[in-house]
Amino acid sequence: MSPERPHRTLRRVNEITRRLDAVNRGGTVGRVPEPYGYGPVSRLGRSVNGTLARLDDANRRLRELRDRQRRCAADLSHELRTPLTALRTRLEDARSHPDEAGLPTLLEQTLGDVDRLESIVTDLLLLTRLRAAEPGSTMRLDLGRLVRDETSLQSWGCSVHLSLRPGVVVEVAEDLVRRALANLLDNAVRHARTRVRVEVRHGKDTGELLITDDGDGIPHGQWERVFDPFYRLDAARSRAQGGPGLGLTIAREIAEAHGGGLQVRDSSAPGAFFLLWLPLAKGA
Repeated sequence: MSPERPHRTLRRVNEITRRLDAVNRGGTVGRVPEPYGYGPVSRLGRSVNGTLARLDDANRRLRELRDRQRRCAADLSHELRTPLTALRTRLEDARSHPDEAGLPTLLEQTLGDVDRLESIVTDLLLLTRLRAAEPGSTMRLDLGRLVRDETSLQSWGCSVHLSLRPGVVVEVAEDLVRRALANLLDNAVRHARTRVRVEVRHGKDTGELLITDDGDGIPHGQWERVFDPFYRLDAARSRAQGGPGLGLTIAREIAEAHGGGLQVRDSSAPGAFFLLWLPLAKGA
């Protein structure tokens, strides 16, 4: 071994230490030198870089989470302010012109604003519950039968076609999965032109629920954004016709709370295509 080798090794270790110290002081997460070979310093460099890469990824996810939280807080403020402003305006008008205010009309309008506020608060409480705990007590359910029952509870504004494979048994909290299904159906019917299709099938170790509509569809760049709280593709139309903009958020949280998921998928036909999946019950 040449006399320069230990000095070179020490210099590389000092460089790794210097960069780690910079990271600990809040500096940019970079990478340390990785000397060629399989010696201890080379292994140290690769190990440190692996740790730094995970730290970099964690920082990126944290920034994204903070951005989403800021957007959610801003959107929530707007959603709450809208009915509160309407409520205040109507009550102040009634106080200023008591002889002109029709009490039945005023009560109907103000109760509508209260209903909207109550809907937002109820949905936010459900989201908090889903993110803080397990889904609760579960039972074995045939997913196709659940869909058939849910779709028969009301008349829809367009035709709803069912393709339900029997024997797709999942173990879920029934009330939550019904809520997810209702949210997805409501979203599909609201955006469909004439038709919605609902399919239940087996996946790989999962039960799959597919919901498609023949509306305008969702641009590829917004496939994930539609699951953000209060996000709307068409803000004016959705606010007038739909709920507070938490339906898809809640549906995904319900699926994930059961160990499943919800995504927008590509479709050869026009319109939006949602795929929800849940783990099959044991022995199903």
